Amino acid sequence: MTPPSGPIVARPMLARACGCVKEFQHYAVDKFRAQRQAKFQSTRCPECAAKVIASQQVPSKTEAFNRLPTGARMTLCRLADGTWDGSIEVAGATVTAVANGPQSLTAALAQAWLKQQEAKG
Repeated sequence: MTPPSGPIVARPMLARACGCVKEFQHYAVDKFRAQRQAKFQSTRCPECAAKVIASQQVPSKTEAFNRLPTGARMTLCRLADGTWDGSIEVAGATVTAVANGPQSLTAALAQAWLKQQEAKG
């Protein structure tokens, strides 16, 4: 698509996919206005997109382990099929997970606990 050119002739407010109403610009010369508008309305605004990305990020293993409080107790158990099952208990909160190995299980437990704490606010 060629970029639009010329002066802006209109600035209608349109709803984005996230529900926010944002300004869309109509240019004097824009043969792809319909496609640009369809994409504009089918995507999230930058603020909402950043919130979604931030909520999906998993803390690094090191960060998760470093943020565990004193007294965190992990329990690991090897299952008959070779996978590992475990739980972490910290200050009355318990999180469980399953992984292929003990190292990945401990990291998954720490990350899951930290994610749970962040979700609680």
